[in-house]
Amino acid sequence: MRSLTVAGPAGALHVVDHPAVGADSPAGARPVAFADPSREALPLVLVHGMVAHADFWEAPLAHASGRRRAVAIDLRGHGASEPPADADYAPSACAADVLAVLDALALPRVALVGHSYGALVALAAAAAHPERVARLVLADPPRDFSQVPAAGKAQHFTPYIAALESDGWRDTAVATFDEALAGSTPATRETILAGAAATTQDRMLGMSRHLLEFEAANALDRYLASPGARAHALLAPSNAWPLSLHVLRPALTSVVLPGTSHWLMLDAPSAFAAALEAWLDAP
Repeated sequence: MRSLTVAGPAGALHVVDHPAVGADSPAGARPVAFADPSREALPLVLVHGMVAHADFWEAPLAHASGRRRAVAIDLRGHGASEPPADADYAPSACAADVLAVLDALALPRVALVGHSYGALVALAAAAAHPERVARLVLADPPRDFSQVPAAGKAQHFTPYIAALESDGWRDTAVATFDEALAGSTPATRETILAGAAATTQDRMLGMSRHLLEFEAANALDRYLASPGARAHALLAPSNAWPLSLHVLRPALTSVVLPGTSHWLMLDAPSAFAAALEAWLDAP
């Protein structure tokens, strides 16, 4: 494993890079040989969500070791990556960071995984450049809140954003994450609430605004319209809403990981990594 810094459009980005085979791989390990040579050693790129960082992907990174190259990115303003001077955390802006990492590491085509807000970032990258994304995995993606009727937005979203703009914004942020922790392990709860306590107002506000506005289903449609595009979702049991992406778009195949909260890769790391690799290995 190596830790490196990549120049992004809005500042330095921290990246963790696990080789497919090398000094950090198990002795004698070799990449999995597929019947289809075009899928041989497809690199894996992982994008975390809010209040997270690259280390959240420890299990899938370890599981991929010796099988395929695996890269985890600290999003702008998260982990060891620099925050953007203009406080732009839009999925499209963060997607530009992901593409900058792919270019810097000479990765022309990858399997791209995004969790939560990172799923929106992955969708934005895949929709803009489907030729770079051989397979797209959405880990418990948010609902497509852009499809909420105007009355519902006025009733729920407007006061929520106003609360995040207020002096008491952190209480609102912690309450938001606390709700999504239903079904979590104690360790996951401690990790996420610590992250929520350490986040900044501009980051929380910027990401929340875009979360409520991003047209996720349309982005998925644009990606899936590309020849050979494949998309899959790994879901927590709670992700079963009318505006959930796999409900809006049945072409998005999905698997539910029981006994997990929104942070399913922390609650059930081995099951998550195994489910991810099983789909990547499937024909």
